[in-house]
Amino acid sequence: MLDRMIRAARLDKRLFTEVFFDSAATGDAVLVTAGVYAAVYLALVLGSSLGFGVVDFIGIMLSGLIGWLIVAGGLWLAGTKIFEGSARGATVIRLTGFSHAPLTLLILAPFVGSPITDVVVAASLIWFVAAIAAAARVLFDFDTRKAVGSALLAVALWWVAQSIGIGDSLASLIRFF
Repeated sequence: MLDRMIRAARLDKRLFTEVFFDSAATGDAVLVTAGVYAAVYLALVLGSSLGFGVVDFIGIMLSGLIGWLIVAGGLWLAGTKIFEGSARGATVIRLTGFSHAPLTLLILAPFVGSPITDVVVAASLIWFVAAIAAAARVLFDFDTRKAVGSALLAVALWWVAQSIGIGDSLASLIRFF
């Protein structure tokens, strides 16, 4: 699974194609997504005065999983309804789960100090959008323009949901950096 995370972070088209056809990878996608949020939370606890809380730890992971499903749903909607592609929902869920791998970069944020923290956060979010776009290219067989457009719309939907408190684990974590 770690190898797949690294390949997803490298935006490896072959990885996204492999996961596209591997229906057993859905469980791994859940673990990748929850693991990324768990790791970022633990880094935040270690790198700040924020104390560890079991409820917070579980809440961050659950909220991260909700956010993942929002991104997946947004990508499916953008890809199928706006850009007229075709993909099954379960496949979109798998590929967007692995697309969370670049958010692991956020582990560095509590340890580098401002303004570098802002650069780390921005870089990880841009990289995340790029990973979603790489997934969209494979999912819908899109060119770069449609893939990036789909990714941006999916992430925009996620940001809107976070702003009203749905799937807001990343927003909750970033405010502590």
